Amino acid sequence: MRTPFRRPPTRTIKDTVAGIPVTYDIPDLAPTPKLPFNLDSMLRRTLFAFAILMTAGAIIWGTVAIGSMLTLLAPAWAAYLVAGVFDAGWAACLIAEWILRHDHKRAELPRNAGIAMLAVSVAAIILHGHRDNALLVGIVGALVSVAAKGVWAIGMHTIRIQLDPKYEAYLRTLQQQAGTEQALALGERDRLLTQDRTVKLRLALEARRGEQSTVDQITDHVPDRPEPTPVHAADQPVDRIEPTPEPAVVHAAQTEPDRLVQPLTIDDQVNELLRRLKLGERITKPRAAEILGLPESTAYRRLTAATAALNQYR
Repeated sequence: MRTPFRRPPTRTIKDTVAGIPVTYDIPDLAPTPKLPFNLDSMLRRTLFAFAILMTAGAIIWGTVAIGSMLTLLAPAWAAYLVAGVFDAGWAACLIAEWILRHDHKRAELPRNAGIAMLAVSVAAIILHGHRDNALLVGIVGALVSVAAKGVWAIGMHTIRIQLDPKYEAYLRTLQQQAGTEQALALGERDRLLTQDRTVKLRLALEARRGEQSTVDQITDHVPDRPEPTPVHAADQPVDRIEPTPEPAVVHAAQTEPDRLVQPLTIDDQVNELLRRLKLGERITKPRAAEILGLPESTAYRRLTAATAALNQYR
């Protein structure tokens, strides 16, 4: 029976009409074959469903038992929060063991770690029962965690495939190659992000330094106060002629051939630096300021933009 929200299957027909090939779809009325009932798959799902339920019950019982014992030295919320770590630890090792089920050597570490954490949890539950003069209850409660762990071990044994050493090494090599490519990609991303943050930090520092240099330039352009005219003493002759200082020879500033004479736009300044960088000239921040006739902070921003544009061409 077809549901109203499910589109009926179609079948593509290729035909020729008046010598022209056409392609169209028509409803496919052929019955869709159904997969046969798979008892093994259903039983495997049932097994792991029981394992998950038993694990949840073991974690709850272990948290209650160990938490009530830890309330002697800690608040209730902290005691029960820490108590859940005991059983949650070996349950987390089951997840790692599932992921590494095709790698026998690497799966040994989470398997042994899970057994060790289970032993600690069992000892803590038994100790709780002994403290409350109910040792038998403590032993039975500890067996809940052991039973859950045992069901998981049986379930993992049913799905674990023991590969030949050759194919196991081949699978491990493929996983290492994929992990290496991912690690290199993540490292390259971190390097680019760090480089971007470094450029932004330098631009911010140069902008702040440029503002400070502007304040210094304004302070330097404040005209000095004229020196007071010297007063002649009474015994000094007034008609004494002071020697006139010779005028200083003013040399004309030599015009540098590589300095921009006319003020250009920002794009023109960046293009000029980009042209020089393409020619192989090594331009530093003072050199950029000398070429553009700008403060070093502004010239450095133009040089950074030109360098970024040059890297795009490479």
